[in-house]
Amino acid sequence: MRVLATVLAFLAVGLFVAGTVTLALNLGSLNSRVSEDLLHQSARLQDIVDQGLPDGGSYPSLDELFTVFLRGGTPGRYESVMATVAGGDTFLPAGEQARNLRQPQVLETALSAPVDGPTSLKDVTMDGHTVRLAITPVSLGTGAPHGVLVAGNEIGQQRAQMVASFGTFATVSVATLLLAGGIGYAVTGRLFVPIRRLRQATETTTFQDVSSRVSVPPGDDDVSQLASDFNRMLDRLEAGIEDQRQFVDDASHELRTPLTIIGGHLELLRPDDATDVADTRVMLLEEVDRMQSLVNELLMLARSGRPDFVRPDWIDADSFLEAAMERIRVLGDRHWQIEQLPGGWFRADRNRLTQAVEQLAANAVHSTEPGDIISIGAAWVAAADDASGGNRAEPTMEIWVADTGCGISAEDQERIFARFARAGVSRGPEGSGLGLPIVKAIAEAHGGTVRLTSQANVGSRFVLELPSGTSWLAS
Repeated sequence: MRVLATVLAFLAVGLFVAGTVTLALNLGSLNSRVSEDLLHQSARLQDIVDQGLPDGGSYPSLDELFTVFLRGGTPGRYESVMATVAGGDTFLPAGEQARNLRQPQVLETALSAPVDGPTSLKDVTMDGHTVRLAITPVSLGTGAPHGVLVAGNEIGQQRAQMVASFGTFATVSVATLLLAGGIGYAVTGRLFVPIRRLRQATETTTFQDVSSRVSVPPGDDDVSQLASDFNRMLDRLEAGIEDQRQFVDDASHELRTPLTIIGGHLELLRPDDATDVADTRVMLLEEVDRMQSLVNELLMLARSGRPDFVRPDWIDADSFLEAAMERIRVLGDRHWQIEQLPGGWFRADRNRLTQAVEQLAANAVHSTEPGDIISIGAAWVAAADDASGGNRAEPTMEIWVADTGCGISAEDQERIFARFARAGVSRGPEGSGLGLPIVKAIAEAHGGTVRLTSQANVGSRFVLELPSGTSWLAS
């Protein structure tokens, strides 16, 4: 309402100023035009005097001059003309005119003008109306009687019409304001609905419940953008809270067992038995190491949603694979090989990507036996055609780790990337179940994905796919 009232106030002031200025300009123009029309009568009379009679002589009397003058022109709608001779006759046009000027006050005013003076303009009131008079003294020579030409114009009536038109303008303006107010109330009401919903959503949003969302109105205006930004902010907030809850749940779930083991062994420890103390110490250190590793993995997953989780830089694909092979070949007695070197450069976080490849290699070791083949490689994949028929500007980089181990069953492939999920078949020690979720988090932090193709007793192939926009193929 405040916005609408402010707009209507400015509109009302604008209409008032426009109407007032227009009325003032029209009244000024009316004054000028009426004065010019009245002076035109005096000029016409002077032209007649200058032209003289048809035979070239001058007019012998004012009576004949005034008669010729009054025959030669027709007064306008608001005009009146009268000519009078001092001590003689008064002449009026033969036709109808706006007002009969043969009235005592007009005659007295006209005859009181100086004989040799210029045309004078005076406003008089006749029957409640203002009439502007142009009084022109007329004389044919020394010793001859003088006369007066009086031209009048109903300027008051014309002013009244202009003022009345301003009243009409004011009435139309009020109606316009009312119409604009009604339309504005409906429009602003619809426009500010998202803002009211935003306020309601902020009132109901708590740490325990961030599920409220605001419906986004159609369009690309600032209000729609604000509603979209607010919903995205709630999405990020909800994701952060969910990650925090997930971290607490995971930590409490996974740390309970090693803590129980540590507590149980400490209760059963016999301090006077050196062998028992030494064995218990070794076991407790192993559990502490496992807890430390578990905590580190949980913290990494918790941080994977942060913007600074990955710090991309340009990486030489071939040197990256060769360096990764040097790091992972010590994980087990396997037949290690680089299957393919793609060449070129791509953009990624070298440390995080190395961590993902090492984790996939460690899983491959657990799924294979000595002598099995574990290979890594990478390749550029051309961008697919888009819907408009053009090609995306950049290809996709795929990095894989493949093995010839026991493989993963179809039902396990559906859940293997979930936290603490473990495949049903493993030929090595059981892990924490967080390795593949970490690999998935690293891939998604790069804007990519990880996919798996596997067949029982044949082997598995994990592929990291970095999407278009994060890679560049050297020419």
